Amino acid sequence: MNIHDDSGVPAAIAAGDLDTLEDLADRWWFELPGRYGPELLGLLERLPDPVVARRPRVLMAGVLAYQLAEARDDAQLRASMRLFELHGARLSKRLRSFARPGDALAAGVLAMHAARVRGQYRAAEAIGAWIEDHLLRTDDSGVLPWSEERRMGRPGLVALNRGVTAMVAGHPAVAVGHLRRAYEQSGPPPYQHFAGAAACANLALLAAVRGHHVMAERWLGRIRRCGPVPEWLEHHLLLGATIARALLAIDRLDADAAAQALDEAGTGEEQGDLWPFLAAARAAYAVAFDEPVAGLLDLDAACFAHGMGARPGPGAHPVLLRAHADLLAATGEGNRVVALAEVAETGRLLPPAARVRLLAGDNDGALAVAGRAMRDAGVTPRDALELQLVMALVHLRAGEADDARARFEHAVELGRQGLLPPFGLFPQDELLDLCARTGTDPAELGLGRTADDVRHPASGPIVLLTRRERAVLVGLAAGASAVRIAEEHGVSVNTVRTQVRKVYRKLNASNRTSALARAGQLGLIPPEASRSA
Repeated sequence: MNIHDDSGVPAAIAAGDLDTLEDLADRWWFELPGRYGPELLGLLERLPDPVVARRPRVLMAGVLAYQLAEARDDAQLRASMRLFELHGARLSKRLRSFARPGDALAAGVLAMHAARVRGQYRAAEAIGAWIEDHLLRTDDSGVLPWSEERRMGRPGLVALNRGVTAMVAGHPAVAVGHLRRAYEQSGPPPYQHFAGAAACANLALLAAVRGHHVMAERWLGRIRRCGPVPEWLEHHLLLGATIARALLAIDRLDADAAAQALDEAGTGEEQGDLWPFLAAARAAYAVAFDEPVAGLLDLDAACFAHGMGARPGPGAHPVLLRAHADLLAATGEGNRVVALAEVAETGRLLPPAARVRLLAGDNDGALAVAGRAMRDAGVTPRDALELQLVMALVHLRAGEADDARARFEHAVELGRQGLLPPFGLFPQDELLDLCARTGTDPAELGLGRTADDVRHPASGPIVLLTRRERAVLVGLAAGASAVRIAEEHGVSVNTVRTQVRKVYRKLNASNRTSALARAGQLGLIPPEASRSA
């Protein structure tokens, strides 16, 4: 059958010709369920389940047809996504039984999706690596990739899924490598370009998250050149592009464009691999446009909907952790930001930790944290701008005018690339002073020109405990006596009692109960620990 000729499709469906339908599933990909979804579902309902289970390409087309048929009903859409997970989990147990390349690819991608939904990112990546290796060994048809005789379909799909897996696992550099391969491997429209378009969307998102605006715009432009995507597929396939557009608009302080893109993207409560990035984008909007309390509620709802049970803590996706920290800082919960940064496994929380220290007047601590963050190899342009502002204001307060101007000029250079929200996170009277010292137009940075326009960001109290003081506090929260704490840490009882007095003084508390209540409020210990004391 000619790749553009669909005259024989109804006959193949009516006859239950699964070999022909598999060939069409390879060649047409999303277009088969898009054009013949009801008819395909009718056939699958007539076939015995074991027969369909042995045909992963037909199974994948059927689940897509079901998803398309129920796309207007959120509950049914969630059910269709669960079908992918269910069948993928089953197929993962017998991947090696599929000898034909097309079957191995379809079964493997379904298995990757199932593992990813369950948070089993290493398993998903291992499946993806196995599929690509298997295809290299078995898909040797003896023809060149651009030949009309090449029957292997869905080009770039495995690399795309490996890229998405790395994205949700919090490994952006790895994700970029896989996504670029997916773009390079994708075929021409009208049927073989889908993985390339999705890869461009996700690459645009990763670039926008870091603050690489030119790169993000370039990948957004390449989506259009890949070829058209059916309307029913756009939200699923190109969600990364929509979130990227929202982030770019937020960075320009274009509230209307950002709100429109976020409305198109949906809420972070919806199903999908990219929900952490969407939730983080909505949080960025809330911080940029003075809605941090609403942003915290929105983030909490998204995390709860995805089974996290609470707002992001250590071990959560880095973009969620950063979103939480920025929202906490914007509501004056600076101590919680510092506490999160101390236990997080990512350097992404160092910039907001440096900022809240600066806002609380801890200039030396802010400079030390900012310097540490700048040495992190993973620092983004967005973070670098914020850190330059921290250091500029520390130098300004210390009377070191030349250093302050130099740091501020570096920040302004980054800001002119479209990164404006960080300037709204600092005391604007000091930023206006630096604008005057450097000849910078405040309007370029989204700042007011006069003191009447000055907005003072919240700081909140910051209580800084030493490592030993934190250990003592943990012991107190566990109900341990001074004697028990001393035994556990190999110090004298008098040393522990001295540290307890210091902790009480820093927390402005007179006894264990009030100290633990205050520590829980500031995020120095888990809230349940303060309640159990």
